[in-house]
Formats: sequence, structure tokens, C-alpha cells
Amino acid sequence: MTKPERALCRRFVQFSAVLLAPLLALGCPGARPSAAVGQVAEAGDPFAILPSRAEVVAAADRLAVAGARATGAERAKMSIAAARLRTRMWRLERREADALEALELYAASAKDPSLGCDAKLEAALLQGEVRRDPNETFRGVYTAQLNTKSDACKRRVAAVLETLAAFRPLPTVLSELEKKASGVDAEAQPAPVAHASHDRTGPVVSPILPQAPPSGPVRITGIERYGSEDAARIVVSITHPVVFQVGFIPKDGDKKPRLYVDIAAARYKGKESYRVGGLVEQVRLGKHKTGTRVVLDLQQAVYRKIFYLPEPFRLVLDVSKEMPKTAENPGQTRSVRRVVLDPGHGGHDPGAVGPGGLREKDVTLDVAHRAAPLIARELGISTMLTRDADDYVALDERAARANAFQADLFLSIHCNASEDGVGKGVMTFVLDESRDHHALNVAARENAASAAAAAELATALSQVVDQGVRSRSLHFAELLQRSTMASLGQGYGDITDQGVKRAGFYVLAGARMPAALYETSFISHPTEEMRLNTGDYRQKLADAIVNAVRAYREGK
Repeated sequence: MTKPERALCRRFVQFSAVLLAPLLALGCPGARPSAAVGQVAEAGDPFAILPSRAEVVAAADRLAVAGARATGAERAKMSIAAARLRTRMWRLERREADALEALELYAASAKDPSLGCDAKLEAALLQGEVRRDPNETFRGVYTAQLNTKSDACKRRVAAVLETLAAFRPLPTVLSELEKKASGVDAEAQPAPVAHASHDRTGPVVSPILPQAPPSGPVRITGIERYGSEDAARIVVSITHPVVFQVGFIPKDGDKKPRLYVDIAAARYKGKESYRVGGLVEQVRLGKHKTGTRVVLDLQQAVYRKIFYLPEPFRLVLDVSKEMPKTAENPGQTRSVRRVVLDPGHGGHDPGAVGPGGLREKDVTLDVAHRAAPLIARELGISTMLTRDADDYVALDERAARANAFQADLFLSIHCNASEDGVGKGVMTFVLDESRDHHALNVAARENAASAAAAAELATALSQVVDQGVRSRSLHFAELLQRSTMASLGQGYGDITDQGVKRAGFYVLAGARMPAALYETSFISHPTEEMRLNTGDYRQKLADAIVNAVRAYREGK
């Protein structure tokens, strides 16, 4: 969880009862407990003074017993009233028994057609507070209103979800919740996360959104531009997942061709145009029907690839003069004129930090600095680093720089980490679908997003990735893994070969050339951190990179 999310979480736990109290009316019409019970039930007001603990517990128990003897709505009303009293006591004294008792009482009322939504809503709020997890609260509250006919409860749910908008999960997660609520086995019938189309001008990947509308207005919050003479990337940041349509406006007289993306229901306030230069002259934004149109003024006809990054949601518009290269025949030498090395993290982002304080960003930059001159000197290949100093470079920009450089290979260099400090070894990744839990967690850490986002990205892009690029990426990753084991085997014979894996890494998304992500060793493991902090170990990692590039070029 990021620092802003932790701050929001603390505020949620501290003030949820006050913020949400107006949404949770505590009246209990029709129930006829004793006068004492009625007085305590009225004290459900979060600002009221409760009597002693013994009196509250006794009143809650009497309500629960009376509810157990009743039927239908009366039973649900009494159980909810008892649960609310127990919830008040938990919020005052933080005794786990109170929370557990309240959750059981809410569960007993959840099946009632008229009050089930209210019971689920209040249970979700309590469960989230107990676990101090607003992400879980959002999921529970969202589930509460599924399949209910109570408009009043739906309004309360909508208000709560708006309060928790910062913790809204991915559309795929909401879709899974909807399937479970409808009784569909999500494992047996996995929902598609994206729709892909492909024509002669390139692929488009758009999300498949749940039926529920987004909480709050959809806004375009930023435009990032990375341009060159041969390729360009435009990244549009949006507050919520959206659907969009893509098309070309053909050349008309003196007007050059234009690419447009119509973003449904999205609002935009800001500059109407942004200068790019090179293949894309400028980006323009304006109202179009009920949404916003983004237009790229082009120098010439282009090959385009439009896709999205799930978390936070961004549209990526990649354009280039040429289509990706077709696959070569096995065993033939390959043309490798340019290589891009991408030292992971940098600047304000240290990456993973070892138990002794070694920072991932420092290791990756040093390894890249060792490998780059060797590739240039020994192989005669032009080499570029996405960062040459302790600078922060956005994940979106790294592949964009490789595309602009017209690289033939792209390698992102990282250090692995595990929460328990036990994981060790070397692994190499390519962008592809994966059901490997550990691989998805590695991608989530490098993406600074969730494992679900990594899975969605990989699943979406796997539908349109060029098969030639995919196969060459995998082959290069295998060469790098073998080269690393051979290099480190000279002096570090106990190194673990974790192999080549697949996952959804943002930094690899949209790379037009074979690309891999290199997890050199586990900086979280005390022994491997110590090794990563030595020049000998780093040089052997750099040598492995050089040898893998050499083998790839030679067609091995």
C-alpha cells in the first residue's frame, strides 16, 4: 500500500463511524423488546452516551434472542439492532468478541429480501474496520447492493462507494464479484477482461467494463508525450476505466492525416493542444458528443497500437512509421544494431531495499553502466540507457525511448525481493499471460500496482502481440538466463536458476522489439544482497548480458 493510501486508510478507520452514520439509519420499527432494550437501541446514535457495557451486552442479547424467536422481517430487524449495539461496543472498546458477534448477527439477517442489503452493507463496513482494509470494505459494500431491489439501500451504498472511491478495484475484480453474486463459477468461466481488434493499421485493445457506472465523473487528468521522427507515444491519464473508439481522418488536400480516439463520457479541462514534434506534430483535445476527442496530427500515415494500462488507468497511443519486424528463420544471424538497457527505478523511487540498506536503483544503474560499454566496444552495437544517472523515468517513457531509438533489443534490469527474505536466485521475464502467483506478485511490485492489474495487462496484450516479437523475446530471455548461470557459476556455484517466467510488466508494454525484464538476484536475501554489493558479482551480471546479446545476434 502506498503512503497516500495508508493515510487514507488511517482516516477511514478513525472517522468512518462519523462519516457514514447519516447513511445507516438505526430505527427498528415493528420490534417490541423491553423498554430498557429500546433505550439502548436508541443509543445507536454515534454521538449518544451508552450505558454500561453489561447493560449494552444484555440488551443486545435480548434483541438477538427475540429475533431468533421471530420470523421474516421482524427477525432481521431485531438481529440488525443487536448487531448495531455490538458494533458500537467494538468501536468503543475494540474487543474482538463484539465484532465477531456483530458479524454473525448481520449474517443472520443477510438473506432477508427487504433488509439483506442493509445487513451486508453494515457488515462490510465493520469487517473493513476490523481488518483496517478499505480495499476489502469497497468490495464488501459493492457486493451488498448486488441482486437487491431496495432503492434506499442502493443509494446508501452509492454514497459509501463515493467516499471510498480511492480504493475502487479493477473492472475485472468487480466483474468477478458480480459473477459470484449471480451464482456463476468465476473459475470455471473466467470473464474476458478486454476486447481486441486488429486491422492493417494495427491493433486496439479496450477494456470490458462491468455494468455498474463509475463512482464520480470520468476526467482526463494528464497528457504525456514522447516523440521522435520515427515513432511516438502519447499517454492519456483518466480517473476511471473507459471505453473508446479509434479511427483515422484521411489526408484531405493540404491537411495531413490524423488519428483520433473518442473517449466516452470523459470530461477534460486544460490546454487544447500540446506540441510533440517528429512523427506526431501535436495532440489536440476537444469535446465530442458526450465525451472527449483526442486527435494526433501526423506527418504521414502510421502503424498504430492502442492499448490501456489498468492501474492507474491510462490509454497508450503508440504510432510508428513501420510495422513490427517479422520473425527470422531459426539459426540465422540477426541484425542487432541498437540495444536499450533500462536500469530499473531511480530518483525518488529506490526500488527494493535490502536488509543492509542496499538500494535496487543503485545496483541496476551500476550493472547497466558496466554492460553498456562492453556491448558497444566488443560487439560494435549502439547502446542507450533509459537513465544514465540517479533520475526517475516513468514506466511509460522507458519503452517509448526504446521505440524512438529504434532498438533491436530492450532489457529492463532489476533486483528481486521477497517479503520473508527467503527467496533467492535469478529469473528473467517476458510479457505474456501467466497464472503463476509469484510471477504476478513480482510484476505487481515492479509496476507499483496490484497483481490483478498485472494479470489484466498481460491477458489483454496477449491477444494482439506480434508473434515474431513474442517468440524472439522468449528466446532472448532464455539466452540471458543460461548466460547468467554460466557467468555466476564461476565463483557462485550455489546460485539458484529460477528460469524464464511470464507476467504483465508495464515497462515492457508496447515495446516494438524483443524485450525482457531481468531480475538479477534477490536483494532481500542477506547473502544475495551482500553479493550484489560487490563489483565482482555486478561485473558477472554485466558479462552475462553482453554474452546473451552476442548469442542472440549470432542466431544461437
